[in-house]
Amino acid sequence: MTLVHLVGDERAGALFETFSRSRTAAEELWPKVRRIYEYYLVEDWKNFDKAGRAAFDDWQAKSTTHERATMAHQAVAIATISMTDGIDDSTRRYLYRFHVKHTSALRSSAYIHSARADVASGLVLGLQRSVFDVIDRFIGHFEAWQMGVLRRVMPPDRLPLLRELTLFRDEFDILRDLYQQGFETVCKTLRFAVAAQNTVKRQSPGDFGTDLPNGVDLKANPTSLKAFDDKLSNAARLAFVRQVPGWQDYAALLNNRTRNAIGHATARHDLRTGRIFSDKEPAGVQYLDLVADVFGVFDALCTSLQVLRAVRVVSSPDFKNAPL
Repeated sequence: MTLVHLVGDERAGALFETFSRSRTAAEELWPKVRRIYEYYLVEDWKNFDKAGRAAFDDWQAKSTTHERATMAHQAVAIATISMTDGIDDSTRRYLYRFHVKHTSALRSSAYIHSARADVASGLVLGLQRSVFDVIDRFIGHFEAWQMGVLRRVMPPDRLPLLRELTLFRDEFDILRDLYQQGFETVCKTLRFAVAAQNTVKRQSPGDFGTDLPNGVDLKANPTSLKAFDDKLSNAARLAFVRQVPGWQDYAALLNNRTRNAIGHATARHDLRTGRIFSDKEPAGVQYLDLVADVFGVFDALCTSLQVLRAVRVVSSPDFKNAPL
């Protein structure tokens, strides 16, 4: 009754359908998909196809690198999209616009060289493993952040009702670790998005131009993708993503205010008020807001894995005749 009151009669059915679908995906589909992706990572194609057939009736064995990559990542997407919602489209917009820029950037030999160098060095493969492992950890604690969907499903005019809602759960330590680990992991993948943007705008993946992004204190832009990774804070990296039209909502999923509030050593969850207090946030952050932000980071994390797929495919031997 509380949930119906919060979302209204018109959206209550969709909310409960989301709960049911997401629980089924987390408990039943994900273990099968996890096996598929594990076999993909170690290139065990016999068991890869065996696991695929066990999970999907229409699974078809493929022999090319890019087709296998597509099947593995589509399997992950089917499972993870089922755990989110169909209302917030910030990740879908980000991924669509990344693919448009990525496709355009593939006309540049510098962009192809950069992507292939990142694969050859082990960077992309390592990130695929890291992102996948963190996704798996999120799903292992699915019940702790599932209620974060409320902030997305509720009509905007009813969102103030959440100020009076206390979520009687206490998994602060788990949520804090998930949020911070997911936040850091997503930020490590941002270089590939800005590489595509730089190539489209300035014909080089490592050319950040001279215009400084808003919202961060930078004296000069990085001079290479390596400098972007090694010398910039996560807040600065996100500022470069935020300035690209259509990507700002994706960057907003990584809420630095929440990260600062929960990451401080003094942060604690007060069960009586349902708020998280710290020296940095003496007024407190609502526990339900943290749950919703963890939900958003999961969405961003799953999207970042699909970005890595696009970069990995560039190095495929199936495209050996691609321009250099």
